[in-house]
Amino acid sequence: MKSTNKRKTNKPENKHHAKKNKINEQNKDLSNDNCEIIDLIEELPITKNNKNAKSKVNSPKKVQLDKKNENHHNSKKGENKHEASKKTKKHKKNINIVDNSESTSNWLESTILQSASGNIGEENNERLKKLKKGAVIEITLFNWMVFSGPIKLKASEGINLIAAANASGKSSIVCALVFGLGYNSSILSRNKELINFIKKGEKKSFIEIILKYDETRNVCVKRIMNINDNKVESIWLVNNIKTNFTNILEIQKEYNLNLDNLITFMPQENVSKFSRLNPEELFEYTLLAIDSNLLKTYKDLNDIINTKQVGEKTLVIYEHEIVEEEQLMINLEEKKGRFDELKNLIYTVKLYKVKKHMIILEKKRESLKQYKVTIDQLSKEKDKQFKVVRKYLKEIEKCHRIINKLSLKVNQKKNEIKEAISKYVMWNIKLEELEQGIVKEEKIMEDTVKNLYNNSYYVKDIDNQIKKTKREIKEIETFFSEKEKNSKRTIIRESELQNELKDLLNESKTNMMKKYTLQSDIELITNKIKKARNYENIQEERMLNNIDFVFRERIINYKRNIKNIVRTHNLISDEFLDDLTTKYDVTKISSQNELNNAIVDELAKRDILYGPICKYIKCKNPEFDYILEFFLKKYFNSFLLIKKENQELLEALYKNHKLSVITMSKETHEFCHVTSEMKKRGVICFLYELFESPEVIKHGLSNFLPLNIAFVINDDVIKNKSTDEINEFNNFMIKELSKQLKEEINSLFYFCSNNVHRYKISSYDKNVYMHTFSYIKKSCNILYSITSDVERDLDILFEKKQKYIEELTQVEQAIHELDKLKKVKNDEHNKIILERSEMNIKKKKLVLLNNDLTKLQNDLNVYLKGEDIIDQKKRSITKNITLINDQKIKVCDEYFTLLKQHVKWDQELFSESRYLNQWKRYLSVIKSRNVDNEEKLKSTKNMIDAEMTNYTTCLNDIKELENIIQTKKSALTESEIQLVNEINLPLEEINKKLHECFIQQRIFPDIEKEEEKYNLIAIQIQKHKDNIENKKKDIENLKIDLQNYDKQIETMVPNWSNEVNEYIIFLNHNFQKFMNFINPDYDGKIELVKKNNKYEKCQLYVKVKFKKTSPFLSLSVSHQSGGERSLSTMIYILSIQKLTKNGFYVLDELNQGLDQVNEKKIFELLSCLSNPTLYEQHFLHQYNYKYINIDYKSKPQYFILTPQIIRNIPFKDITVHYLFNGFGVIENQFDDLLN
Repeated sequence: MKSTNKRKTNKPENKHHAKKNKINEQNKDLSNDNCEIIDLIEELPITKNNKNAKSKVNSPKKVQLDKKNENHHNSKKGENKHEASKKTKKHKKNINIVDNSESTSNWLESTILQSASGNIGEENNERLKKLKKGAVIEITLFNWMVFSGPIKLKASEGINLIAAANASGKSSIVCALVFGLGYNSSILSRNKELINFIKKGEKKSFIEIILKYDETRNVCVKRIMNINDNKVESIWLVNNIKTNFTNILEIQKEYNLNLDNLITFMPQENVSKFSRLNPEELFEYTLLAIDSNLLKTYKDLNDIINTKQVGEKTLVIYEHEIVEEEQLMINLEEKKGRFDELKNLIYTVKLYKVKKHMIILEKKRESLKQYKVTIDQLSKEKDKQFKVVRKYLKEIEKCHRIINKLSLKVNQKKNEIKEAISKYVMWNIKLEELEQGIVKEEKIMEDTVKNLYNNSYYVKDIDNQIKKTKREIKEIETFFSEKEKNSKRTIIRESELQNELKDLLNESKTNMMKKYTLQSDIELITNKIKKARNYENIQEERMLNNIDFVFRERIINYKRNIKNIVRTHNLISDEFLDDLTTKYDVTKISSQNELNNAIVDELAKRDILYGPICKYIKCKNPEFDYILEFFLKKYFNSFLLIKKENQELLEALYKNHKLSVITMSKETHEFCHVTSEMKKRGVICFLYELFESPEVIKHGLSNFLPLNIAFVINDDVIKNKSTDEINEFNNFMIKELSKQLKEEINSLFYFCSNNVHRYKISSYDKNVYMHTFSYIKKSCNILYSITSDVERDLDILFEKKQKYIEELTQVEQAIHELDKLKKVKNDEHNKIILERSEMNIKKKKLVLLNNDLTKLQNDLNVYLKGEDIIDQKKRSITKNITLINDQKIKVCDEYFTLLKQHVKWDQELFSESRYLNQWKRYLSVIKSRNVDNEEKLKSTKNMIDAEMTNYTTCLNDIKELENIIQTKKSALTESEIQLVNEINLPLEEINKKLHECFIQQRIFPDIEKEEEKYNLIAIQIQKHKDNIENKKKDIENLKIDLQNYDKQIETMVPNWSNEVNEYIIFLNHNFQKFMNFINPDYDGKIELVKKNNKYEKCQLYVKVKFKKTSPFLSLSVSHQSGGERSLSTMIYILSIQKLTKNGFYVLDELNQGLDQVNEKKIFELLSCLSNPTLYEQHFLHQYNYKYINIDYKSKPQYFILTPQIIRNIPFKDITVHYLFNGFGVIENQFDDLLN
């Protein structure tokens, strides 16, 4: 539902309503519960008797929706801080509001008159006579917070004690008072949303509060709240007449409902807020509780003081500004004088510049003449140097010609020598080739001779081989003739042997099958025996079946990943793992499990990691296996890590695999043993003696279990024995164990039949002990031991195994005998086969020997022919050698003739090259001399060029200067030209003068702009003069205002201060009396500390003492306890309430932080305050008050909320209201009483 905020346009005839709307807009509050609360003002029908209503009703059949937020105005009453400049506007607004408030109060009077008839019954008239205006008569709640309702609370005079358990709805009544009388949630410090105070799940709620107006009339304020689209719409009714929120604000003022003041209205949430008030805030809250006009005067007084201080500051600022502006005027006058000096400076600079150019022109003409003289001298020197250079150049040319001729001759000789050398090389190569040819032919000759010699031996050898082969062929032929005679007999014997061997083979096969079956049976029986005796795997399986599924999966997962764990943490080398893996078929799951178990066993062998621990515990005594299992069961699924320094492995096992891991400590444990005395007393054995395991496991478990001192006893030790006898046995065992372990022991842990006993002596008193025992079952689920049945089965298996072994030995003997017979037969059969194969070999050999014989005969014929060929070759080689020697002699002759010519050419080349070098040295000398002359010539040329450039530049400068002087003189007058001619200063002094002028001129770089500044300076000087005059007038006005402020303070302070001081005296008397009433040793006082005589920023201090000898101390966390501060705060609130005009006071859980004595005393004090007779009797004031009229007859109304009623309190003048709401209340239990 969209909330409309449309208003009627104000017509001239409806002026009163227009004025009213104006007031409403001024009282808007944007902080009320962060939600839009809409006052629905329905038009009322015009009645004959209600004249007042006619003036306020607009045209009928129309509905106005005034969109408002509640009571920000009230929550900010004590915080209005305004500036002095806005004071006049505020005063005008106040006049307007007062006029409107008068009209609103008239409206309120009329509504009360309307409902006056029959408003108060005669029965209630006496009850409410003594109540103040604004006291609560009745509260009705419907669907409000915890209440469904409608419920009613009928208030009485004096103390209204609302007693109920926590969460029963006490605070709901306090919240109803706040929201029902037009205040918002900022007072409560609770949830800001109004929608959260309406009962959950309900859409409509209302609060109805009846307040006392006078002795005959009451006023009823009702607030109806509807929830639409998660927004709360509020309808306000006063005496069942619909009104707007502005009239509710007027009721607050009219009835002095200061619920926003912590002194008069203190809900549970604001108890701590009051204790946090600083002295200034406490003073302001106190004034507001007594009289809001006092606070208003105090605020006005502070505003006047603040405006006066602001005025004094502005006065100082104005005086300072006048001094600054006068200084600025002096500075501007100085700038103006400097500009006049600048004009004179520019005129002198112009004349000096002309004179400077004239002097420079004269100097330039003189330097031009000097340049001409130097150029002539340099040109003469240049001619002389040129002649010398030409002479040297001719000599150099002559040297070059001679050197060229000589170099041609030298090169020619060198070429001839090169040709001779190349011939030498050629002839050397030819000689080497001829010598190599001779050597080659000689070698061939030598090889032929050697071959001839070797062939004679080879022929003899071939002859011997031919004889040998003929002999072997003859032997083979004789062998064949002998074998042909016995061939038939051997064939018959061979067939017989084959049949015998077949029979023997079949018999051996049957024996082998029998052997294999017997071996497999024996292996099966041994596996069964091994399995029955393999307690490790059996115990592990049992343990896995007896633990939770989660733990079982963790252990199985650990075993599955054991290979990766070992490799990750380098526990075993990779080579060992690879070797171990080759032994198992990894494709099969059973083999994988065997491999994982092998790795786990290897880790245990290497003392790295044992686990689970149940694998390594073997029960030696089956009689006590249930005791051992009970004692160690907790650690059966745990793992023992030997080196706890391996943090990475420990974290991986604990965090990743979530295994239970225990570690070894460095210290070893001593184990006790059963002495003869112990045996006499019935000690059977210690628990560590019941099982076999590696020593590390026993020591590891000893860190967590009393393994070294736990023992087992007979039933007779404790059975039918008294307590003293049992204690005597316990003390004996403690002494014995302490003696063996060499340390004091104060506890025992032992087993007796199916009970476990724990005995412990107190460490504080040795006479105090604790002996407890508990029952354990005589059943073992995990530990495995060989019982009689298992032994019987094992004996049967052993017998079977022995029988099978005997049968196996007989079969093996039969197989051995058959093997011997088979070997004999095989040897005979093999001999026949060998003889047959030998005949085949002899046949092949005979063929080969015949072939070799033919080949040897052919070779012998070839070697006999080769001797003739070798002789022919020998003769041809000798001829070749003689021809090569002739060629070699010719080459040597030519070589010697060429050597003679080469010597002659070398001599000639040496003489020519020597002469050539002499001329080259001469050429270098001439060149070096010529270089110096050429450099001198070049330098003179450069000097001439430089002088010529200087001459031309000087000539150009003279022309420019003449033009400049001519132009500048044309701009000057004749008198100025004359002044220039009269200047007889040198150039240096003129430059100095110009430099000084230039420095001064730099202060004003842009002359045109400076002229503009000059004009602006003149205007500014005038403006500053006007400002100074205006500020002097303002200072005079401010001084008059400050005098007026002093007069206002002088008129306001005396009456106000006297009144405030009187109130402080009243409060001091009450506070002191109330403290003495609680306890005669208690005392208190209230001090007003003011900044100055003008009462600016006053501070109120509450000082208390709780012993007669102790000094007075201000209320503070560091000085008093929480209970003392709560008591002091409560007494201060009660001591001020006689000065206030409030109709009622709310105190929520006033007993918070108080002990029972002080709580009772506070209730007694409240009883006195609510009884005029008792109040006058105990707390009578002797002081003659001028401004205070103490009302001893009126009865104040208190609403005290408490979760529990204090015992032994007289309830004579107290009205107790019980809230039947909350936990433990039965629904409809009071219906019969109500009916």
